[in-house]
Amino acid sequence: MDADFPQELCLFIQDTIPTIDAAELLVFLAGDRSRQWKVEEIAQELRPTIIAESEIRRSLSLFLTRGLVVENQDGRFHYRPTSPDLDATVGALAKAFNQRPVTLIRIIYSRKIQSFADAFKIKKD
Repeated sequence: MDADFPQELCLFIQDTIPTIDAAELLVFLAGDRSRQWKVEEIAQELRPTIIAESEIRRSLSLFLTRGLVVENQDGRFHYRPTSPDLDATVGALAKAFNQRPVTLIRIIYSRKIQSFADAFKIKKD
């Protein structure tokens, strides 16, 4: 087991982080907890990474359901995890994003790659 990727973090990634862009977005939001962001502002601030506003909205919607962000009445979002454990897991994600990006990408996409490979397996009748 990789010390930087404990089971809890891997499960969180599989359940909550569908793409590396989603990981970058969450790390970005967690980096400035006091700021409230409109989707358009997030897209601007993430440059040179280009993430479509529609993708940002999808990720924010997922993060809302997972208790990671809140949306204010004026459509601004900010990072506010529902528990200290969730916050610690996001901290571990941020560390992995900054220090071990290749391994993080592998973990994010490993399930999708396996699912794709499984589609080509010949099934016995």
